Amino acid sequence: MKPTAFIFYWALTAALLGPAPLPAAEEARLPAATAAAIDHLLSLVGPGSQKEFQPERVGALLKFIDGPKQPGVVYTAEPIEGAASAYTEVDVRMGLAAFLQYTFNPAVPWFVTTPSSLRWALWKTADPSWEQLPKLWEMLEAAERPVVIRGLETVENTPDLFSGAYYRYDLYRTLILMRHAGRNILISLSKQKDRSEVGKKGYIIGPDEDWAYFYSGEPGLTIGGLGWMSSYMYDSVGISVYAETQPSGGVVRTANIKWVRGGWSNLNVIQNEHIHKGMQRFAFALKAVLESSRLPSVQMLEDVAAQVARLSDAGIRAKMRVYRDILLARAERLSGGARKHLPESFWDEGLWQRMRREEMEAALVLESLKAHLGKSPPEEVRELVLFPTPQRIKQSG
Repeated sequence: MKPTAFIFYWALTAALLGPAPLPAAEEARLPAATAAAIDHLLSLVGPGSQKEFQPERVGALLKFIDGPKQPGVVYTAEPIEGAASAYTEVDVRMGLAAFLQYTFNPAVPWFVTTPSSLRWALWKTADPSWEQLPKLWEMLEAAERPVVIRGLETVENTPDLFSGAYYRYDLYRTLILMRHAGRNILISLSKQKDRSEVGKKGYIIGPDEDWAYFYSGEPGLTIGGLGWMSSYMYDSVGISVYAETQPSGGVVRTANIKWVRGGWSNLNVIQNEHIHKGMQRFAFALKAVLESSRLPSVQMLEDVAAQVARLSDAGIRAKMRVYRDILLARAERLSGGARKHLPESFWDEGLWQRMRREEMEAALVLESLKAHLGKSPPEEVRELVLFPTPQRIKQSG
């Protein structure tokens, strides 16, 4: 590697992984027996992938997911074209039917249950057999034979905890609804279509668990001295398994394996531990939302998404002016005030005028969810959210 390339590599590594090296964690490879299952599943997602799913080939992976793990160990998979990887899992106390109504509902935005990871997502049908994402929970009883759904989605993630960058990219998606040992299981596979758009500067306002973010639209990173750097997600591949822990039980185990390549000038600087921390961020938010005693009903979330979608352009932009004032007030309450925690672009009227419809809708739906969960004081968001915020009894599994 040339000296100048090494300097850029070191600088970007520092930007993506933080001002100091991540603490070393004990790592272990996934059991060798899972390799064939992983290879088979990854052959089912991607451009032109129409291979037949063979459920008997995934047994070893499901056995590993069901089994005990070594505490404190970060499990990793074999690299894919040099991409780092990590495995995480979390149990959610909710039946699979209710879980799918919240997480894979065509009438509820996908980011609602993953607010610390996804800014927004849009499902695009690729398989002509499915005009839109079906209601998977209605297919559970009839899923004696596996059901395979293929599509394409566009996603934009939230600001990275280390670099502040956020990225927009397309994913090939394959969903497999199956039954194994009497239990219902959904497998979700993803593969990035192309290199992402250039990473843009995002800002986390307050603690990350408050889910308050500002998206500047400016290319670069928020690490001091490296704001100019153009970074990309070059490739990402994922396997997610949502499995009942017992037949018709009230707990869903969510297991994820993810590979990511990202960096600058075709240099990959993503490490296993970085992916693991990002996936933990996803898992903690998912569990926090779905197990909240204040979780609104599915119908209420469907209603608010529909109400937001019906807003006129003038109406939604008026809401965004209120939202901007709320973000400013939140930043002002932090140590050092708004000027320390927000960039100059926050005060750029043109940036707010250039916001896309889906970005504005996502902000309003997220703030409505936060009001329900008690993360935003009612008096703060009274003029912003589109439905009242008293506690509702959540759906059972």
